Amino acid sequence: MSDDSPITIPYSLLLSPDETLTPLIRRAFSSAPTSLGLIIISDLPSSFPALRKRLLLLSNAFAQLPEETREQYADPSTAYSFGWSQGKEVMNGKPDTLKGSYYNNPTFDETPGLTPDAPSYKNIWPKDEEGCEGYEEAFKALCKLMVDVGVLVARACEEIVQESEGLASQKSVEELVGQSRANKARLLHYFPREGSAPEEIDDSWCGTHIDHSLLTVLCPSLYLFHPTAKAADTKLEPLIIPSPSKSTGLFIKTRAGKTIQATIPENCLALQTGETLELLSSNRLAATPHFVNSTASSLGRKALEAIERKKEESAEWKSVESGVVSRETLAVFLQPNKDEVVSPEGETFGEFSARVRKRHYVEDK
Repeated sequence: MSDDSPITIPYSLLLSPDETLTPLIRRAFSSAPTSLGLIIISDLPSSFPALRKRLLLLSNAFAQLPEETREQYADPSTAYSFGWSQGKEVMNGKPDTLKGSYYNNPTFDETPGLTPDAPSYKNIWPKDEEGCEGYEEAFKALCKLMVDVGVLVARACEEIVQESEGLASQKSVEELVGQSRANKARLLHYFPREGSAPEEIDDSWCGTHIDHSLLTVLCPSLYLFHPTAKAADTKLEPLIIPSPSKSTGLFIKTRAGKTIQATIPENCLALQTGETLELLSSNRLAATPHFVNSTASSLGRKALEAIERKKEESAEWKSVESGVVSRETLAVFLQPNKDEVVSPEGETFGEFSARVRKRHYVEDK
């Protein structure tokens, strides 16, 4: 395994940990230059592939609804932290319109407000939109599996966190995650980028940032080729394709300052560290800077082969000569309740979250 390869931990080791687990977590998550800030969890329950495919296809289906329909599920009163959000987040100093997000609490349908006197937030679900049937159920089912894996990884981090002097919280990382009513799931649709995209790696699809969670659980992306048919009245369903190019997808900036691609196998989950865990562990476990690179101008060989096979199989596809690619994924942010203290200075997670939100969101005028 090369120095740039992420640590892979089988799900069975999380369920029945032994003396090898903590060293693996340390190699993956510590602030040392050799750590990547990312781990891969393999050998997941057999239900995972179907749960992933079902929800990520629904993510695309919602994104294809008319803009005015999508905006009915946006909630500015929550600073767009529940329901649909597009163009409200600031990345690289400008509103980010290249991706659309659907936020909800992955475990509870009601989330306490960020301050004691603030109202609670309620999940928002598309109920009657054509093509989005089963959205809520699919969202919750995949999120439950991801949260369960995240709790196990949180437990595995505890020995390293306990090495810190003057711990901010009296609770374990597992307790902060497992008892939380404030975890957040973000279902992401990356819209096709207009015009030709650069072949080089940049962060135009999602600016470089760190998450403010304890841990972030990442689902492997699903790429969809949206064909353009010659006949204007012909509507073809998008095709699942392999990653469209070697330069497309999630990239992380390592502790040593290198930028590397973080490829998540399609039957695995990945976890990366957030800023709250960095605070809690006095930087022993450091947050992971990351970004998403857009699709390059030309599709890779495997993607083209998948499209050609479809054209051979389907008469309707024979006239397809062009198309665009979208990316679907899900991130689950495991974070403490708002009143939990997360820094030695006494800052609560609610206060910290409010401070972070000001970094990323423009004021709604």
